[in-house]
Amino acid sequence: FRCCSRSLARPVSVAAWGRPEAPTAQVSPAVSLRPFSRSSARPDIDTAAKFIGAGAATVGVAGSGAGIGTVFGSLIIGYAR
Repeated sequence: FRCCSRSLARPVSVAAWGRPEAPTAQVSPAVSLRPFSRSSARPDIDTAAKFIGAGAATVGVAGSGAGIGTVFGSLIIGYAR
């Protein structure tokens, strides 16, 4: 630890900005980038998430109630986006 303890004791701002980096060359992409379209899959994902949420609510009826399905369905929708 002796060799590294000095750099670990310094503040992050000094450690990150203390040494200037060599300028990086910008590489132009060989393949043209096109925007990723998710519009056609979004309704399918939303529908699937609602069914998954309804299934989770059915399982959780004895415990937390139907709200667990809504929360779980929203989680799936948020993760899919």
